[in-house]
Amino acid sequence: MTQSRYFIWRIAQTFGISMRRRHATQAATEFHLFREAEEVLGQLTWAETEHVEELSAEYWNLRRMSMKHKELVSEIEVASGDLQKSQDQREELLEMVVDRTKSLVEEREKMKESGERLRSEHEVVISEARSIRRQHEGIKAKLEVLIAEGSGDTPEIATSKEELVHLKNKFKSLRERRDAVLTEIETAERSLKDLEIQIETKRTSIRGETLGSYQNLGKANRDLSHNRLELNSLEGQMNGFFAEIGRYILARYRDPALAEVASRHHGLIKQISALGLSIRLNRRLAGEKDDLSI
Repeated sequence: MTQSRYFIWRIAQTFGISMRRRHATQAATEFHLFREAEEVLGQLTWAETEHVEELSAEYWNLRRMSMKHKELVSEIEVASGDLQKSQDQREELLEMVVDRTKSLVEEREKMKESGERLRSEHEVVISEARSIRRQHEGIKAKLEVLIAEGSGDTPEIATSKEELVHLKNKFKSLRERRDAVLTEIETAERSLKDLEIQIETKRTSIRGETLGSYQNLGKANRDLSHNRLELNSLEGQMNGFFAEIGRYILARYRDPALAEVASRHHGLIKQISALGLSIRLNRRLAGEKDDLSI
């Protein structure tokens, strides 16, 4: 808002054209920028205000805080480096876990596959044995009927007897295979259990080696978080002092004591002053007080 635009709006208000809410919103937005600009001005000029008695407290506080700020930034860089080293170390150790147990894990997977095949074979053997038992029961019932009917020693009866003998032998063979498969399954399960114990023992051993790395990682994280919180708090305090210095210079930049400082930042001071004027004019048009301290 410039003086000329302000007068145009004042004339418009005399004709009943008023946009108070718009001007109030514009003033609020500009006032936020104005406060930020004061802070920037103070940040740029504080180091040049040692000779200004009225800013003595702000200057020396900022000088002390700047030293602390550098220390914290340095500590954060160190903590970040330590954190990265710890993370890299942890990744190496995790890769070590995989490498050291890779062959055992592969062997375990083969054992599992072998166990699955044995269990599948066991199911097939049981299924075949049940089928043979049903056949045997059917042929046996047939023989009982033929003999009861007094058919004598017919070729059909002889064939049925041979089939029964064949089925008995086949059933015996399947039973033996079933027992053998069960023994193999038990052996495989014991071997798999032993292998699981070996893998866990190896991993436990490596976890013991990684304990120090995890402790370092935790410490680096805590140090980094603490330093960042402290830095944020410190920067908040410094920004308050920057704003005070910026506000002082903006109000008294024409004083001889501030002439040299003001000349080096003339462009910024001019822009902030224009922004302050725009806020005051917008507030007047909105029917508000034009005091920039509120």
